[in-house]
Amino acid sequence: MENKQITTHLGNISISIDGASEDEPLVFLHGMFMDKTLWEKFGNKLTGRKHIYLDMPAHGSSSNVEHKWSLDDCVDMLMTVLDELNIERCIVIGHSWGSMTGLRAAHKYPSRFSALGLFNMPFKRITGLSRVGFKFQKLLCIFPKFYAKQAAKSLYSQDLLQKRPELLEKMQNNLSVRPPKEIRHTLDAVILNANEAIDLLYDLKVTALAVVGEEDYCTAPAEVETLIVPGGHVSPYEAPVEILSAIKKVITVSMS
Repeated sequence: MENKQITTHLGNISISIDGASEDEPLVFLHGMFMDKTLWEKFGNKLTGRKHIYLDMPAHGSSSNVEHKWSLDDCVDMLMTVLDELNIERCIVIGHSWGSMTGLRAAHKYPSRFSALGLFNMPFKRITGLSRVGFKFQKLLCIFPKFYAKQAAKSLYSQDLLQKRPELLEKMQNNLSVRPPKEIRHTLDAVILNANEAIDLLYDLKVTALAVVGEEDYCTAPAEVETLIVPGGHVSPYEAPVEILSAIKKVITVSMS
């Protein structure tokens, strides 16, 4: 595994490169308050492709951003990484926030992407009481370990946390090293200020496959082929066999 840091306008982005292949690589993007280890079970030996794993801004081994940002900034960040790695065309495999970034990038730069795997992606803008709840959560960021416990309960199913309690500890440790303003900026960009993504699907020129969990708070979009898998919002942990099958399907449709 080769590790690099790439400088972008959203700070230094940590990436890991697994394997080598002349075929289009797979670029893996994780969800909020996680890191690239979300995808570590899905190594390049399972697909025969080069895999590139990113730590999203202010997450994992990537640096703090130190200013407000948006999902459009994440698109620019991703394109900078691809350019620095001389990747002309790739397949994006994204979870939640990672999917939100991949979809927007492919909509804006369709020639750079051959297929998208949109895992557990929120397609609709958050509204109503849920929106009020997330605004309240921003106030809890000054207590990162307590906030991480609440976030873990909403992201991970109860069954998963019972089977893998280390996931809660890891999230608490990850958030504890970030200034509260970095956590608030993430909540703003990914949840509170994120525009509805359904419209992007209508004229998307890149083939996409969506995957949602049976108990996921994200709903299946009618505008794109969707697979339903066991579990909740973190399908790579909860349904690894089904997720590997879905990743391979994304590769197959990229070649059609």
